[in-house]
Amino acid sequence: MRDAVGETTTDGAESAVALDPIERRVLGVLIEKQLSTPASYPLTLNALIAGCNQKSNRDPVLDLEPYEVQEALERLRARGLVSQYFSAGGRAEKWRTLDREHWGIGGPERAVLAELLLRGPQSMGELRARASRMVPIADLAALGEVLEALASHQPPLAVRLSPPGQRRGVRWAHALYPETERAALRTEEGARAAAAGGGGGGAGARSGVREQLAALERRIARIEQHLGLEPLEP
Repeated sequence: MRDAVGETTTDGAESAVALDPIERRVLGVLIEKQLSTPASYPLTLNALIAGCNQKSNRDPVLDLEPYEVQEALERLRARGLVSQYFSAGGRAEKWRTLDREHWGIGGPERAVLAELLLRGPQSMGELRARASRMVPIADLAALGEVLEALASHQPPLAVRLSPPGQRRGVRWAHALYPETERAALRTEEGARAAAAGGGGGGAGARSGVREQLAALERRIARIEQHLGLEPLEP
């Protein structure tokens, strides 16, 4: 069993991971900085706090206190996802991510997971452009393979939010949300899909309404004729 990081089921598979928002931000920053600025990695606590609170490449923008980041690090360390690092002769404590060792995922998967942790649900187009700043991703087909690998991972690390039949603007999220947040995401995505469907099929919907109104008018006319009533003025 792996504590709250992912419990092993009777068939050997692991259940979904659940991390809180601060844990997700901390883990995302550590992965991002390792991939994008390896010369300044591992991170000191101050550098990690700055990364968590930076305004670019973050959604939402946070204003975390040092103790909040420190407590999140301790929780992640207890789950085997981060470790403290001490360099020879170094005094400042530094932190590094253990996601690669813990989950056995490679560079593209790590870059995509980091982007989802740092910005939340995104379309595939957005995700490819943003993750490519850390690891090159050739095209959407290559991104699709990365996302499918994350989704089929045990425990699952990514989930498709858009309905199976949707081809344009397909949105994905990481799978590290607690169940309450997952439910809210599903509701939000359902509303988004319904709105998009309404916009895309507007002409057909209006045509259907017109046909129903015409049929209703014909029915009213027959009733008026049967009752011997004069038709109403338009």
